[in-house]
Amino acid sequence: MSSAEGYILNAVQTPGPLYPVYKSVASGQRTKEAIKADAGIDSNLDATLDGLRLLRLVGREDGEYYTSDYKWDTGSDERDFKLTALHNLAQECDEGEWGKQAVALLNYGYLLEEDVQYFENNEEPLYDAIDDWFSSIGYQPQSQQGRITHNDNKFANWTRLMHFLGLVHKVRGREHTVYPDPDLVRTSLELAVDDRGIDVDGAPGIEIEQYLRWLRGNLLYVTTTSDGQVPEGLARVLFELVRDNEIEVVEYGDAGAIGLGGVPPYDGIDNEANTIKLV
Repeated sequence: MSSAEGYILNAVQTPGPLYPVYKSVASGQRTKEAIKADAGIDSNLDATLDGLRLLRLVGREDGEYYTSDYKWDTGSDERDFKLTALHNLAQECDEGEWGKQAVALLNYGYLLEEDVQYFENNEEPLYDAIDDWFSSIGYQPQSQQGRITHNDNKFANWTRLMHFLGLVHKVRGREHTVYPDPDLVRTSLELAVDDRGIDVDGAPGIEIEQYLRWLRGNLLYVTTTSDGQVPEGLARVLFELVRDNEIEVVEYGDAGAIGLGGVPPYDGIDNEANTIKLV
């Protein structure tokens, strides 16, 4: 990974302007002066453009900015923007060949894997543990000064970016919960089914392991837990979708069972479930 490329946890400190600046460039504004006038953003424009470039949503050539297309068209422009940002971050998470910006989704993957449901955005023991885990998996982002590790500012910047993208939610003060937006999860299921789905008794569906594999390649770095279950942070959202009669989690075919971590028995969730069916 390049030490010369910027680092997303330094560049994106205030994610709110990312979308309006992207839209400004997409509408034809090509210079900083034109973007500033169009979007009405005077402060931190350079940082916002740098953040968009690290998210692979904006590029620059011959002094002019241009946008990359969205990965999907789901009917909501802002949702497509955020999904594409997550998709581009997922492309950094190639095991053994980690991209520099993999930090965004690897941090989240650690919280899911370790069942960290609540955290504070300046929780030093937590981000120190994440840095240790990075070393164990061979992810070591570099700057020109050497290896990059977390500190309070970087972890707070990461938390704000994840909140913007719908993966964590603020409870109070510095405390946040690890809980992906149900709309994001439902949309991801629809996209995964379109891509890798199967027919489940006449309804669209996808094997759970295939869905997790699709997430890793497209949106989130998430694996089954050591006891072969969907991590609780994601499982809670799947449970909510079952409860709202949007999906069923069923036993179908020959794939091995994968439980939903921390989810109680419930109608619409089979005991030996291995497949998600859209309702």
